[in-house]
This record gives sequence, structure tokens and C-alpha cells, in this order.
Amino acid sequence: MRLLTFDAIYAGRTPIGSRASWDIGRIQPVFADVAADQRIVGDVLDAGCGTGELALALARLGHAVTAVDISAVAIKRARAKAAGAGVPVEFVVGDALTLPDYRDRFDTVVDCGLFDVCPQAAQADYAAALHRACRTGATVFMLELSAAATRSVVAGYAELGLPTRTFERLPYLTCAEVGAAFSIGWQRLALRESAMTIQLPGAVEETTVPAIYAEFRKL
Repeated sequence: MRLLTFDAIYAGRTPIGSRASWDIGRIQPVFADVAADQRIVGDVLDAGCGTGELALALARLGHAVTAVDISAVAIKRARAKAAGAGVPVEFVVGDALTLPDYRDRFDTVVDCGLFDVCPQAAQADYAAALHRACRTGATVFMLELSAAATRSVVAGYAELGLPTRTFERLPYLTCAEVGAAFSIGWQRLALRESAMTIQLPGAVEETTVPAIYAEFRKL
């Protein structure tokens, strides 16, 4: 997917507009709830951080956050936000699906919409990469667009007369697939239907689409 597609999206060089639909300028409510419950602990990884809203929000709460994204455009924007806010976050351009530079490093991982763009054949490899990057007992918190959301987004883009090819290539994700990817070396703490807030190009208001929420603890 990856580099050219996401760089183009974040740079506004695609027909979907100047802003990614998932880049709503604040963190998703489910992660706000997790943070409020003080379940974010230790060294934190934001895997597929985009322009950094979640990483910055957690850093403002005093967490040490490393945030990785394959898009240099997104990371440049995230670093500018951090500098403007005076918030320390280590933003890194890199492949968050493989994480080759990290081993036994993190106590918490947040993944908002990375696994849902992971090719099905690579899902277990991503879970293994997180396992390698995390310390024993670390928790992964995930919010991913579900199959129903992908269908809804594709239909919404079609109604707007926008190309749907990028979204048609996404996995149509199910809870069973998420659970299967994390079946080795992880304890399932939560796996359920949830919701994600997005804003389609040209839309005045945000919309809520179906999502999958999951939590796993490294054994």
C-alpha cells in the first residue's frame, strides 16, 4: 500500500480530497475511554499513527509515546503539531506492520485503523511483529473498520462520485479474522463490534461507521 498511496492521501493529491476521512482532528472516543480508565501504561507505541492525534493526546497525559507511520507526509505533519503544542513524541517514518527496529520495547500499543489495511496474508505477521516489539504483559488496543464499514465507505464514495478503488482493495475485516491473527502468544481480553467516526470528503458533518474493537495481552 502503502507509501505512495498514503503519502498521496495525506498530501491531498488524490480525488478523495485534502484530508483523509479518518483524520478527524481528535482521537476516537473508544481510545479516550481507555485513557480515562488509566489503562495506558509504560512505554507506548502508536502503530500507524497518521498525523499524530492519538499519539499527541496520550503524550499530553504524560505517557512516553513512539509513533510510527509509513507516510513521511503524515509524520511531517505530526511533528509540526507536536512542535507547535510543545508535546514530546518520537515520530518515526517506518513500516508499522513489520516494526523491524523494536524488540521488547513497549508496554502498550494503540492501533487505530492500521490492521484494517493490512493484507489478509500478512495479518498474523503483523501480530508477530507486535509480539516481538512488546514486553511480556503488554496490552494492544485496536479499533479497526469492519467489513460493514468498508461497504458503507465504498457506497458513500460512490454516491459522491469519487473513486472507490482504494477502498475496494481493503480487507473486509471480521472479528474472527482479528482473533485468528492474535491466536498465538496473546491472551484475548476483548473482541467486539464497535464504531469509528469518519468524515467523508465534502461532508459537513461526521458520520459513524461500524468497527471492531479488540484488546490482547502478550503472554
